[in-house]
Amino acid sequence: MYRSACSEHACRRGSSYPHIYIPTYLKPERRRSAESISERRKQQGRISCSRSSSMKAISSHISIMSHTVICTTIIWFVAVSLVNPRFVGAWPLQDTPECPEPHRQMLQEYKTFHDANKHSPNAKYIVQTCWHGHCAGAGDRLRGALLMLRVAMHFKKVLIIDWKRPAPLNYFLTPNEIDWKLTGFEDGFFEQNNSTSNDDFTAVTRHGAATKEVIKQFKNAKMIITQNPRPFETENKLLPPIDRNMALQIGACYFNFLFKFNSSVEQHGEEYLRQMYGPRPVDFVAWHWRHWDVDCKCEKPFKISELGTVLNCAEELASEIGVDLKQRPVALTTDFNAMRQLVAKDEFRNIITANITSKHIDNSKPNPGSVPFEDTFVDLYMLSRARCIITSWSGFSKLAVWMGSRSLLTCHHDMGNCNSTAVQGTLRRRELGGLENVVGRRLRG
Repeated sequence: MYRSACSEHACRRGSSYPHIYIPTYLKPERRRSAESISERRKQQGRISCSRSSSMKAISSHISIMSHTVICTTIIWFVAVSLVNPRFVGAWPLQDTPECPEPHRQMLQEYKTFHDANKHSPNAKYIVQTCWHGHCAGAGDRLRGALLMLRVAMHFKKVLIIDWKRPAPLNYFLTPNEIDWKLTGFEDGFFEQNNSTSNDDFTAVTRHGAATKEVIKQFKNAKMIITQNPRPFETENKLLPPIDRNMALQIGACYFNFLFKFNSSVEQHGEEYLRQMYGPRPVDFVAWHWRHWDVDCKCEKPFKISELGTVLNCAEELASEIGVDLKQRPVALTTDFNAMRQLVAKDEFRNIITANITSKHIDNSKPNPGSVPFEDTFVDLYMLSRARCIITSWSGFSKLAVWMGSRSLLTCHHDMGNCNSTAVQGTLRRRELGGLENVVGRRLRG
């Protein structure tokens, strides 16, 4: 309050304080007093100017630091966004499939049962495993898990799913609504002798034609261990039926009840999608081509006309959803690695692929030092995030449709015949103009 414009001016000139005039006519004692006051004011002026300069310097420094911090934060965020997909738009399922009744209620009731009885001393178990030997591919194993879920629900058994080959299943897929992992049990708890013979198991689960005595034994069995790869839609008169016209929708419901992607698979899948389509989620057309090369370790022939049919189908699907394939090519996933290499070299104008070498999880040896066969499920993740998909006669194609959005359930065509909407023989229902029509034929792609 004491400082004036004069003192500010003095500070700017470099003076410690404005000059104070002391009259000469003052008596010596009054003059000494005035000089003393003047000296104190000079000292105060020096301190005040020093404080003012210091405060200005501090304020300037803070301002510089503030701008530096802001700039650094922006640069850090941009850099991290490019590396970490969770900081930019992800490919989440925007419209997850609805679960039709009575299956929604059945699954909810089974969740309550499973949660309450997993570790109960009176629990009865059905365990789908891959512990030793060959267990089929990813598609067959997982569709078999869905059938075992149907069996477990009907016979009031706790479902456990456990892989040792090529790695624990939770390396790729993790529990969603129920915890099907082999956790909380003593070592070797499930490695006892199976309580049911293979013939009785087949009679109950595959045909539903078992005798009353066999059915009773199956129901009372403490532990049933199986590698079952039978299709989810298997007709069985002992189990609640699956409407064949709604099998894909119901399958999606059961699949998402059991599984969700492991975060590592999800992250790597999104990294590949960004490499192909940029940092933000977009609609795209995917193509799964099951060529069987990884099964026989050979290169099977194909007709150029078949390739032309697929590309024409892709053009039709892309046109329906407003996608220009020249700007946003078809994403190819295939076990035809020779073809994949050509696509990676830009030999095809309207096709793109991730830098992945396909392997069959039941035929190959794991790679030391890495999660074995994770790329198989990364491929699956990318297929499931498409807006539309061209499918093969393959359980893998069916998994992708099950894992996808409601939109994907209504936008898929067979690569052998673009007019067919069957996935491995399973039809889907399309709603056109409010009318429900069952379309598609059982065709091998």
